[in-house]
Formats: sequence, structure tokens, C-alpha cells
Amino acid sequence: MKHDIVQKALDYFSSGYTCSEAVLKSVAEAKGIDGNTVLPIASAFGSGMARTNGGFCGAFSGGVMALSLLQGRQVPDVPLDRLYRSVADFKERFETLFESCECATLLGFSLSDEHAGEMFKAQNCKVCKCDRFVAFAAEEVERILTRKEP
Repeated sequence: MKHDIVQKALDYFSSGYTCSEAVLKSVAEAKGIDGNTVLPIASAFGSGMARTNGGFCGAFSGGVMALSLLQGRQVPDVPLDRLYRSVADFKERFETLFESCECATLLGFSLSDEHAGEMFKAQNCKVCKCDRFVAFAAEEVERILTRKEP
């Protein structure tokens, strides 16, 4: 199933969805949740949180949203410990593999830069960098969601 989620996330990403949308939509659908219902929640988190300086990678943000969607709470008296452990684990593994969760650090430039679009295309960032972040986020979230809790 992991491969299906990864492929679906990459397909969504290549068809025009942002990195955050692609990750959240693919994980939600794999868990039987209507991806189109949750999709707008992720829209502003793509491109390093709407192309802002210091924003998290959208794929990472989409993964955090997916974890929260599936492990979050609906009433205030439910503990958040499991979700918080999952997010901490996801963040640690993302940073271990890619050395950062910040979009600008991962790309080597900020998407808020006036020449960001040109640099993004010239460096083929979508394929050479962002596809890796999207694939990892989708697969890692699935791994976390399917692991057995002690």
C-alpha cells in the first residue's frame, strides 16, 4: 500500500496540485477520506507556506496535516500525546534525511525571491528535489500510521 500512496502523491503533484495538497490528498484517500474535502486545508501550505520566508516545506506540512487528520482529536479532553509523538518522529526523520524542514533551505533559495520561478525551473527543482520530499512524506506518514503503538 505504501507504494500506492507514494505514486498517488507524485501523480497529484505532477498534475498541478501543490506538494502539501498532494501529500494530504493521497494519504486521506488511502484511509477512506474524501481527498477533495480536505484538500483546501492544504492549499496555503504549499511552496514553503505560501512562498513566505522561513516556511516549512509543503510536503512536510502536508504530512503533518495528514497525521493530524488521522490522529487528531474532536473534543478537547482527548490527549494529544500519540499525535505529538508521531509529528516529532516525522520531523526527526525528515530532517535526518534532508537536513531541514524549511523550504528555502531545501531548495537553496526562497520562493519569495523575485527570481524564484526562474531558479526553480532552471534547477528542475520539482523533479530533482520536490518529488523526493513528496514521496518521502507520503510514505513516512503511512509508515507512522500503520506502526503498532507500544
